[in-house]
Amino acid sequence: MIRTRWVWMFGPALLGALGACGGSTPPPATASTTAPATSGQAPTTPPGPEPAASSDVAAAGAPAEPQEEDESMADLKEHHRHHHHGGFAMFIAMSLDSLGTTPDQEAAITKIRDDLHSKMQPAHDAEKNVLTVLADGVAKGKVDSAKVDAAIAQLSTASASVHDAVADSLNQLHATLTPPQRIALVDKVEAHFKVWHHVNGEEEGADAAHPGHLGKLAKELALTPDQVDKIRASFKAKVAASGKHFDPSEAEAHLKAFGTAFEADTFDAKSVTTGGPANAHIATWGALRMAHFYEAVSPVLSPDQRTKLADILRHHANYKRSQNGT
Repeated sequence: MIRTRWVWMFGPALLGALGACGGSTPPPATASTTAPATSGQAPTTPPGPEPAASSDVAAAGAPAEPQEEDESMADLKEHHRHHHHGGFAMFIAMSLDSLGTTPDQEAAITKIRDDLHSKMQPAHDAEKNVLTVLADGVAKGKVDSAKVDAAIAQLSTASASVHDAVADSLNQLHATLTPPQRIALVDKVEAHFKVWHHVNGEEEGADAAHPGHLGKLAKELALTPDQVDKIRASFKAKVAASGKHFDPSEAEAHLKAFGTAFEADTFDAKSVTTGGPANAHIATWGALRMAHFYEAVSPVLSPDQRTKLADILRHHANYKRSQNGT
């Protein structure tokens, strides 16, 4: 570790449905609302490993058509830009499909996944509040930084408690999976972290080679080149002024500790003491970066653009996992 067995830059076929992650962005509430490109589609989880001698782990399917693969990854990236509350517990829940499970295992995993999301609910609610505060600010043309800071502080506290809350569920998951399936799960969790880290970087591009979130938003809102330039400069200044940066070493240390422990024959999630701080760090940085971005965006938008973007954020705030987990 770190040892993801799929080709970075999103080349291989994507497996499973992000329903395991806890939801996709819901469709627009009204016909007049322009929703994100991912709206109404179930994002896709990154592929797990491909162990050569493992018959009980699903092998990767045929490579997806380029357009399908791009859409799947775009949907996954959109999710990881806006949803941070569960930290690694969320990445685990997102990784429970395509493990080559038996029907009996699948029934147990469905219950475990439901338990994970139930125990992450306080953090989910705190993140919904962050997104709602941002949506209200965008609609007005000015985000209330004090309200955002207070909401992020609540999210950080709630996310810090997630690891302990889901410990029993993780122990049940370990007991349910075979050794090769545990390895596959750990690799998929690592893949999700890599995608999350990639899309929540401190820089923000908007060109053909590195479009980033700003490039996507430029298309959705029909931003002018001048608006794009102003947003990029303002976002960069806000990140620099905050003095806060994401240090991946804490998350990577937890990933290594969790992976080593989970792949062993015996496992006790409570013994992995790095989970709480790592989850809080991911949730806090993800929400903070998101807030800086929308604080930079909102002042330069037209009234129509503000309304459209506020609707997009409210859809993210209100996403729900479907009943069948997809």
